[in-house]
Amino acid sequence: MEHHHHSCTHCACDNPILKLLKDELFTPENFATLPKESLVTVQEQSPPFMVSGGTIRPMINGSVETVQAIGFAEGKVVATGTIAEVSSYMQQHYPGYNSRELPEDNTLLPGLIEPHLHLVPTAMLMGWTDLGGFDEQMLRKQYDILTVGTTIRKAIVKLQPNEWFLGSGLDPALMPLLIGDTEMSGNKELITIDINVLDEISTVRPIMIISASMHTLYVNSPALLLIWENEANQKALSNYSSYEDYKTQTKGQLQEAKGMDPALKTLPFVQKAAMFLDAFVNLKTIFETANSRGVTYVYDAGMDHTQQLMLKAYLAVNKSTVRIGAAQVCNKVEDAAKLPIHEVSTNYEDIHVSHVKVISDGSNQGLTGYQSQEYLCNPAGNFGVYNFGGDINTRPETPPADFMALMKTIIKDKKWPVMIHANGDLAVQFAIEAFKECIPDPFQGVRHRIEHCSLTTQQNLDDMKQMQVSPSFLIGHVGYWGYAFKEAIFGGKSGMLDLCNSALQRQMRITLHSDNSVSPMGPLRMMEQSITRRMEADPEWNVLNAQECITHEQALKAITYDAAWQCYAEQWTGSLKVGNFADFVVLQQDPLKMKNPYMHMRNIGVLETWVAGKLVYGSTVSETVSMG
Repeated sequence: MEHHHHSCTHCACDNPILKLLKDELFTPENFATLPKESLVTVQEQSPPFMVSGGTIRPMINGSVETVQAIGFAEGKVVATGTIAEVSSYMQQHYPGYNSRELPEDNTLLPGLIEPHLHLVPTAMLMGWTDLGGFDEQMLRKQYDILTVGTTIRKAIVKLQPNEWFLGSGLDPALMPLLIGDTEMSGNKELITIDINVLDEISTVRPIMIISASMHTLYVNSPALLLIWENEANQKALSNYSSYEDYKTQTKGQLQEAKGMDPALKTLPFVQKAAMFLDAFVNLKTIFETANSRGVTYVYDAGMDHTQQLMLKAYLAVNKSTVRIGAAQVCNKVEDAAKLPIHEVSTNYEDIHVSHVKVISDGSNQGLTGYQSQEYLCNPAGNFGVYNFGGDINTRPETPPADFMALMKTIIKDKKWPVMIHANGDLAVQFAIEAFKECIPDPFQGVRHRIEHCSLTTQQNLDDMKQMQVSPSFLIGHVGYWGYAFKEAIFGGKSGMLDLCNSALQRQMRITLHSDNSVSPMGPLRMMEQSITRRMEADPEWNVLNAQECITHEQALKAITYDAAWQCYAEQWTGSLKVGNFADFVVLQQDPLKMKNPYMHMRNIGVLETWVAGKLVYGSTVSETVSMG
């Protein structure tokens, strides 16, 4: 019998749906259908202006010190300092400049940064019904299989003939935990979603639901039967003796590319084709959401050539309101061998690629992060998944040869910085061992990253510090999933999650990310979760490993200055030093002065977001504010 996890909520980094549909959707014919003419009028550059008043924190060199005034002209920062200094400079170089005084409580900061998310994969699935556990940046109230079922039934009524119900974002790890088996000392369990659960919701129409990170498709019986009867799937399903055998073995949980491909082949063509156009349109929504949360720079943590083409097509007809950096996915030695020798670029590009992305394991909340010890919850004997080693070595105890060869090619031969996805403690250890083998001595200041870096030891951090490898933490693991980790998935091992303070005590640079669409965009929310470390699904809102809480100032640096540094973008953004882009945000209050950040910092009003000296977002609070 095939082995199936409860939720298989991996990271969004490695997206089988995009791989499977790439040749079908990202075709020259489909690209030809996209708009070619600009959809917006070109916004003129704002006249030179000076801002004073309120609180202004330019984060120069990562310092949270304030300045009295800041001057902007031609899309860049031209002066910072006292009011007298900046006004004198502006008068000398930009006579007739505008002047603006912020109200006392308002705060001006560099534009906030999301250093790890996924643009096109998220955009492609936004047309599917949202079955996720989030309401904006909050956990959805009463999120369980009953409320999910109600949402599905309401949507089915509105379907056109022959359409399937398509849902996205389903996450059992955010649903109420179940009481576990007594033989497991009362350990709590995650709810299992399978074909029986979906059949109880509806058998009127085929149902297909993608898990939160797009690595498992859940289907009901009508959908599974259509998949089985599709002649195009005969070879792929030849290991099953009958439909009943297929149903019994899969339980309607179709995992990874091998299991998902037959389902996607069977999905009505019209609904598949809509995903391509939806992605183009939904990118605008993603960027608007980013701006509304103060974000001016995002780093796509897994972009391939086709995704880059989609983004370039979007930028050709839409004004750019968010700057984009990216890492290029590379999980095979033959692909790494084709990489050019890396050189750090100082020239600004609309999409600048600064890392190579390697994906080593799955996710901890999906029970597929690769661990040294088995997960506490069912299924028994589960250590997670490692993406290297082949079919023969499915549970490697040392870094597999193909993994080491890949890292050597990227780091030693091609000189590229690596951002490696590693969630489980053994995956993190393998990444560190590879870096030890591949990073030349003396160190050359190359900015290697471990993404998520979820379960680490103090020794892991010592090793990373020595090699100048920095962590980027998916801090929602603590805030959103911390309760499930502590009560069901890891128990005491959850104390190893996201050791932010331990890293900072070693003078390491850290960043905080959302992995959107795994968790919602929102740097202020990520600040809050790193400061408070409260488990939001816990009825008591308890703190997970309080000694790893960090200060307001450290958290702000992690979403501005250090995030830009980690993404090789500090020469453009992350601080408002002279010469950097005029990318900034005006907040309703200063997050550093917030005494009770829990459930409040994420809701600080974003009044205005500016990119290159142009207003790209203004809330109703500030629409009447003008330069004068």
